[in-house]
Amino acid sequence: MSGLTKQLDTVAWEKSDGSTVTAGEGADSYKIAVGTYEAASNTQTTILTVPGGSNGADAAYNCAITSNEHAKTAHKTAVNSNVFSKYKATCDRDELA
Repeated sequence: MSGLTKQLDTVAWEKSDGSTVTAGEGADSYKIAVGTYEAASNTQTTILTVPGGSNGADAAYNCAITSNEHAKTAHKTAVNSNVFSKYKATCDRDELA
């Protein structure tokens, strides 16, 4: 988000069905980095890391922020997760001869 003069009050992520993304520990869990306010650019960048098991196809998420400074409560922005490729290679020994 840009145009800020202080840290966002809350940051949350939702799946496209409206269910809340819950962050956890371990490789099979979502990770949420709410970010910090950057005074030089008046921005804050939040990052959702999607676990591999949930990242097999393109998906839509919503980033919901609350900013008392801008009178925004649970203001949602759609974010698309694009999977660029899923590649599996096999090599037959006879092909090498």
